[in-house]
Amino acid sequence: MKHRVTVVAVALALMASAGVVLAQQQTGEIFGRVADTSGAVLPGTVVTVSGPALIQPRVAVTSETGTYRFPELPIGTYTVTAELAGFRTIIRQDIRLTIGFSAQVNFDLDVSAVEESVTVTGETPLVDTRSTTAKTTFDLDTLQNIPSARDPWAMLERAPGIAMDRVNVGGTQSGQQASQVSRGSWTANNKWSMDGVDITDMSAVGASPIYYDFDMLQEMQVTTGGADVTQQTGGVGINFVTRSGTDALRGSGRFYVTDDKFESANVTDEIRLQGAGSGAPIQNIKDYGFEVGGPILRGKLWFWGSYGKQDVKAGIVGFYLPTDRCQAMKAALRLDPLAYPIKEVWECLGTDGTELNNYNWKINWAPFQGNRFSFQNTWAEKYKNARDASDTRPPETTFIQSAVPKEYGKWGWLTGPSPVWKASDQHILSDRWLVEATWAHVGNNFILNFQSPDLNDVQPVYEITTGVWGRSYQRAGPYIRPTNSVDVLTNYFLPSRLGGDHQFKAGLRWRIAMAHSETHWGGNTVARFRNGVASEAYLYRDTITEYDLKTWALYLQDTFTMKRLTLNLGVRYDRQRDYARPTSVPAHPFIPDWLPAVSFDGADSGIVWNDVSPRLGMTYDLMGTGKTVAKASFSIYYGQMSSGQVAGTLNPVTQALIAFPWADANGDRVVQRNELDFSRILTFGGNYNPDNPTALTTVGTVDPGIKADRTREFIAGVDHELMPNFAVSASYIWRKYDRFHWNDRVGLTSADYVARTFTPTCTAANARCETVTYYEPAIPIPAAYIYTNIPDMYRDYNGFELVAIKRYSDRWQATVSYAFNNSVDNWASPNAYEDPTCRTGTGNNAVCPPSQQFAPEASASGIDNIFTNAKWLVKASGMYTLPWWDIGLAGFYNLRQGYPFPQAVRTPSRANRAGTVDVLLEPLGELRLDNLYTLDFRVDKTFQFGKMKMVPGLDIFNVTNVNTVLARRRLQGAADAGNISGIVAPRVMRFGVRVTW
Repeated sequence: MKHRVTVVAVALALMASAGVVLAQQQTGEIFGRVADTSGAVLPGTVVTVSGPALIQPRVAVTSETGTYRFPELPIGTYTVTAELAGFRTIIRQDIRLTIGFSAQVNFDLDVSAVEESVTVTGETPLVDTRSTTAKTTFDLDTLQNIPSARDPWAMLERAPGIAMDRVNVGGTQSGQQASQVSRGSWTANNKWSMDGVDITDMSAVGASPIYYDFDMLQEMQVTTGGADVTQQTGGVGINFVTRSGTDALRGSGRFYVTDDKFESANVTDEIRLQGAGSGAPIQNIKDYGFEVGGPILRGKLWFWGSYGKQDVKAGIVGFYLPTDRCQAMKAALRLDPLAYPIKEVWECLGTDGTELNNYNWKINWAPFQGNRFSFQNTWAEKYKNARDASDTRPPETTFIQSAVPKEYGKWGWLTGPSPVWKASDQHILSDRWLVEATWAHVGNNFILNFQSPDLNDVQPVYEITTGVWGRSYQRAGPYIRPTNSVDVLTNYFLPSRLGGDHQFKAGLRWRIAMAHSETHWGGNTVARFRNGVASEAYLYRDTITEYDLKTWALYLQDTFTMKRLTLNLGVRYDRQRDYARPTSVPAHPFIPDWLPAVSFDGADSGIVWNDVSPRLGMTYDLMGTGKTVAKASFSIYYGQMSSGQVAGTLNPVTQALIAFPWADANGDRVVQRNELDFSRILTFGGNYNPDNPTALTTVGTVDPGIKADRTREFIAGVDHELMPNFAVSASYIWRKYDRFHWNDRVGLTSADYVARTFTPTCTAANARCETVTYYEPAIPIPAAYIYTNIPDMYRDYNGFELVAIKRYSDRWQATVSYAFNNSVDNWASPNAYEDPTCRTGTGNNAVCPPSQQFAPEASASGIDNIFTNAKWLVKASGMYTLPWWDIGLAGFYNLRQGYPFPQAVRTPSRANRAGTVDVLLEPLGELRLDNLYTLDFRVDKTFQFGKMKMVPGLDIFNVTNVNTVLARRRLQGAADAGNISGIVAPRVMRFGVRVTW
């Protein structure tokens, strides 16, 4: 009774303290039952768990039901021992724990008059009998031995059911974050976690704040559904556990190099004539570093540290070096795509030149029995010399990306490489009760700068028909995005109550995320041309914003086990609120009457999202052996608020834009005030009222009833262990998404639009010069808007996944998956859209259809014009060790449906400030690019020198040298209509060596 009172008191204290939970686990657990050979349970049995990942062994005594439990164990390999006087001691070795896995280890003890023990090896369960979470775990062997580009986004591509926005062949796309679609969810609701800390970037919401040294990772887990109360959102959960020291001094070092000397050309003359140019070759990639860990005081204090560097140089289609020779080649290739041999063209391709530096260190300390303290630090640094380089962004329009320079003195210690700091303390109060507290700081700063300071006042030029930029671009940043968080987690085991055992889990988090952002367009103006003729000018005021986002959350879950049945009954509470800080921006340099200076005093929208989400899960051990388990779960998830998502509506210093017709009177291709037609506003944007341009207040308001976006999910499936170390699973997944957000123009509905037709003038071969219907407003678009939920719009998802896993044994390992996805956006009435022009619809029948495939466009991080949607995906990976000479073989095969190719016509500038719009010629997903498949292969050889191993290896990426088209230019009125803008990179070899000791 005393214990129960204590547990209730702790739970109430947690609830009163506030917080957002641990985004993902960094540990696993071992649990089980001890009985004699007749099946009678044995209370009082002493169970001990020990292993290299534990500084000190942990001990539990079985309950009156014969059960025991060890929660929050670091991932690793363990030995579990059961001892009871009068019985033979049983020792179970090599129990492998991965992130979040609950390993059931039961004991049947024989009566024995003498003290003796029996050791059993290699009986790690493969089916988790308690969890309903859909997860893919990449252990250290898989991370190191399955061929990949050696970054976390490449591993996401290997997880079942996930469709990526890019194909990373041997590192061609490394150093830039990829986006992904999983079960109808886009990147914005992803959660990133490192060693139990939620590190998600809350400004570029759903993204990672840093890049990683691949060899810092001990394990990586990807969750795609069925999450328990520890995950807030329905997006993909990406969870890292970094390496730690042990009582044994050990370490590793590596050097990998990929070079164009060992690269094949995969571009045929046929696709060169379609604009593929030279393809996307690797020029040179180096990846090297080391990590080392060991004891400072054995059994008491451990250390670990690492350094890693990636230097990535890859050629970019249509992006040529600014030398006279290469620019002459570019001009010649426009006239004759076959004018130069492929390898000669490669010599002229520019690169975005990515460098990643990563520094890590960690201390683990057991100051006294039952206590474990950890302190760690990561420094992550990224430099990129031409971010967003492409055939539409020549060198002078690309960004230099770097950490925020020290000269931004206002930010002091927040400049320089981005850090992660973490301190945690875990205390075991008894063999049934554990408490852990964590503090973390995540720094996140960078700047996207002009190629030269001289471009600060140079106006960019933009060709409307092709989307090609020139002359200059913008500075984005500095971005300063630090977060601080405090977490408390507790576990309590309460056996033999209400007919079964209860495993309580409760947690809380408080987190604050600050975000400072700046944007400046060169000359504050973009000169826009249509077919080379001056047409319009887009004029921008600078942006300087600062926001605070405060989140609290609390969860409580009971895992109730009664014989073969386990129920996971949980509830989660999230509270989210953002604030806008005071900032000021200067006026536009030559139209200050239209875009004046603004000083903003800050604002609080008063909007607080308070969401309570249930998580209900059930597992049933069909045969009572732990090898065949039926699973089902129902979950509700709520979206995460980004920094400034709501309060930004009330901020008048967000980006303000106004556009006017422009006639280049003096022919200098530079916009001057006297060349603008102020009588007609083409379009405008931001929290700005062109009808009252000197007003220093926002035009946006917030719906007081606005709610967080919502995901509802149901999953049912079966996991079955066919034989030792080999299991299969099958799952059906249903999801429904709703309560999306938009800016609803006040006083404007779809009924205020009138139909117009337009027939483009096509110059490209095979372009579709079809007459399209579009809509333009009959009244000027109002400036005032309200930020609210979109009515009558929702998304349905139905999917099926089949996965087979063979854990490494008998010299081989494999994972094979098949996923079918059907993700459909639905508009139930005209209230669901304001502008009836179907930008994602049916061309001549321009009113949006009632439903169509969900295929978000990737438009950042170095990729554009990709619409991520594959109804089916097949993935297979595996490795095999030959029975002689320590030779290892491994491979990865990826096959998926081609992504949509939404051909479109760009309209003229529409009346009443509506700007242009792209009208699709068929429903999204109806026309697709070719199906994609790629094959990667690895071979290595292990040499043993005492305790040291040296493993030289060869990786071959895109073994069959496919040249599948990944993107085409889709604007039919453009000169480059249908041109290939992205293909799979060619076959390439990577040579490397790894040394471990």
